[in-house]
Amino acid sequence: MLSHSAVLHARAGRTEQLGVCLHGLGESMQTLPGCLDVEVQQLPDDAAQWLLQSRWQSMAALQAFFAASLLQQVLDQALQQGLLRSLQCQAA
Repeated sequence: MLSHSAVLHARAGRTEQLGVCLHGLGESMQTLPGCLDVEVQQLPDDAAQWLLQSRWQSMAALQAFFAASLLQQVLDQALQQGLLRSLQCQAA
């Protein structure tokens, strides 16, 4: 099993919209082969930050997710709409 975490920081005044975008991504991720679990949550110490955590059956499944157009489409949408200020990722 492999875990992946991403912290996404919303631009000022765009926190709710980024959350909607991420929840949609999480729902779509759960249908991908090899995805075991996805969780999207707003961080309690900074409401502008969202945590996207996922667990994958294998490195191949995680790499397939990164290569899929789904992730790129959602991130492109967030950038074009001015929702995203920063993104930090970590795999374990």
